[in-house]
Amino acid sequence: MMLLNLEQFKSHWANTFPGITFYNTHFIIAVSGGVDSIVLTALMQQMGAKCSIAHANFQLRGEESNRDESFVQAFATKMGMTFLTKRFDTLAFAEQYKMGIQQAAREIRYAWFETLIKDMGHQTNANIMLLTAHHADDQVETVLMQFFRGTGLHGLTGIPAMRSHQQNPLATDHIDLIRPLLPFSKASIKDFAKLNGLDYVEDSSNLKNDYTRNLIRNQLIPQMEIIYPNVNQQILDTISRLKEAEDIVDRTVTSFWKKHISFPKGIPTIKLSTWNQLKGNATYIWGLVKAYGFKATQLKEIHKIAGAAKGAYIASASHRLIKWDDSIQIVSNQEDKVYDTISKDQKVLDTLFGKFQLEWIENREQLKLDTSATMAYLDADQLNWPLLNRSWVATDYFYPLGLRKKKKLNHFLGSLKLSPAIKAMTTVLCSDSKIAWVVGQRIDERFKITPNTKLVLKITFLSKS
Repeated sequence: MMLLNLEQFKSHWANTFPGITFYNTHFIIAVSGGVDSIVLTALMQQMGAKCSIAHANFQLRGEESNRDESFVQAFATKMGMTFLTKRFDTLAFAEQYKMGIQQAAREIRYAWFETLIKDMGHQTNANIMLLTAHHADDQVETVLMQFFRGTGLHGLTGIPAMRSHQQNPLATDHIDLIRPLLPFSKASIKDFAKLNGLDYVEDSSNLKNDYTRNLIRNQLIPQMEIIYPNVNQQILDTISRLKEAEDIVDRTVTSFWKKHISFPKGIPTIKLSTWNQLKGNATYIWGLVKAYGFKATQLKEIHKIAGAAKGAYIASASHRLIKWDDSIQIVSNQEDKVYDTISKDQKVLDTLFGKFQLEWIENREQLKLDTSATMAYLDADQLNWPLLNRSWVATDYFYPLGLRKKKKLNHFLGSLKLSPAIKAMTTVLCSDSKIAWVVGQRIDERFKITPNTKLVLKITFLSKS
């Protein structure tokens, strides 16, 4: 592990965060009052960075929590930095949402940080970034916890030095954060504080073994050091090698899916023949489904989807894996509602699922009917403008061309045996309250062209694929 001083910190920053400059960035530093966050703040000031200090008071340790808040406020004043603080009823939050104290503290802390970042972003043109003081000892503890819980390769690569919400489209927050102290040990951080005359406060709960992390820190690692005196560094070296291995695995898996996943009608689709080749390979399957919000605990059920009945699915918070015919489809759970109006003088309309092209035909003798389902020929005199292209609903009905009797749209679409994904993407083109065209499927009998039709509206629908 590296010795911590200003030059080493500068060198590490330049190598690890080359794209993050101090010119147009304002840093919010999460400061508890402990030695780690105090040292990080001092280093950032020495680097000439523009910073604010954010302190969360979780009110879990009585007067000691208030002592920490007062200490950090005085420290912020001394450093000439803006002090931001908030008190939380952490116990009530944990009880209300049925979660552990540590998880509750993390949830409310990061929700508050996100609010601070948004507010500060509106007040200034600077990029706002959160800094936390995680260090090498935290890294070792985290990896050990992941290992004992059971994890894949990624869990053994530890805490990343940088996290961007843009890297994960399923992220629940919009926080960009970096952890500049990760290569430095707790001992080196304390040495820096002593050499620079930095005062800090101690959290008495860190000495208790009520939490798993504390138990690992206070008992397990000291016992391991008896057998392996340099155990922390050896674990950190292993983490480094595992990160290299993960990069190789990720490139291989990404290349595989780039070759074997297709997007008919814009729907991510995998042929069953490809899926079955993997024979339940967790690395490849996980490499695909993690981007769609699935959890590692769902892998066993995901492996079974290929042998399930048509229409069977397994869901994450955001997507469904659906077995359909000879393929697996990945469909968003978010119902993308379409509601687009079309004026009479409009020739083109771009929508969520495709493009409409409108053409007026006055000379019936020049009309050459194209029987493609993507074409609709309507009696223009029967239409009331503007037209409306919208998502269909369960109460919709129309008179399918050739049937001359009313039919529920849900039953009509069901009879076509469309996949759930295609069914969800189907829209209806309406004249007032009447459906003139179930787009891409069938026009309504009431709007068909007849020998008496004088003006034809030809509509072409080009779906996105």
